[in-house]
Amino acid sequence: MSGTEQKYYLDEELDACLHFNMYFGADKTIAKKELLEDPLSFLYKLFSSGSVKGETLINISIGADVSKNFVAADFFKNIILLESSDCCMKAIESWIRNEPGAEDQSHAAEFVCSLIGQSTGYKEQEEKARRAIKQVVKWDITKENPLGAVVLPQADCIVIVYHLEAICKDNDMYINVLKKLLSHLKIGGHLVMMAGINMSYYMVGQYKFAALNHNEELMQKAVTEAGCTVVSTETHRGKFKSPLIDYESVAYFVCRKDRVV
Repeated sequence: MSGTEQKYYLDEELDACLHFNMYFGADKTIAKKELLEDPLSFLYKLFSSGSVKGETLINISIGADVSKNFVAADFFKNIILLESSDCCMKAIESWIRNEPGAEDQSHAAEFVCSLIGQSTGYKEQEEKARRAIKQVVKWDITKENPLGAVVLPQADCIVIVYHLEAICKDNDMYINVLKKLLSHLKIGGHLVMMAGINMSYYMVGQYKFAALNHNEELMQKAVTEAGCTVVSTETHRGKFKSPLIDYESVAYFVCRKDRVV
């Protein structure tokens, strides 16, 4: 099959482990700094400030990446992971069970330890995250109720990392999916969202996967329609230039939920 035929995040051609190694793996590249380390630094600074806090956090990231939980586990007792792709769910569950062959994410845990000021202890940081993760739940966007029969507690914080642009096919879907996600956020709770801006595709192996080409204006519109007020935003222009992926920048939004919609 030609690698130029665009695939979709939920398609069987998505290789969760290959995707992780290409964009979040242990080798040091500009992409890994922008896509892995910078978001971890942002989360650590935000949570350390005490402005975003609570007991329950819902995290929906992309692929097999569990690194955000290495930060979150120091600040939230209960972490719930949502995932749309079956193969990515399997990879995440394999990591949680610490199975042979599970994706090695110790480099991310080591980086988080460096943020905390610990030169060692990455294994303990990984185990702390495993203990904090209470559920891994399928977020099935093909259904009107993506959670099915699962009932989640209202979260104090929802963290969304690169996920919406991977699963949403148009702006209306983006707004609708975000509304459904934020129905699980408490009034007064916080949304932390990180997104690749003006990205139309990303490669995984020989396959080109479609992404929703969107900008900060759509993010602002979507969070407002979902009942949130934007507290702060940052946009960092991407320095990684590659035929593998075409994002222009990475946007960081911190929002507070003020009303039910």
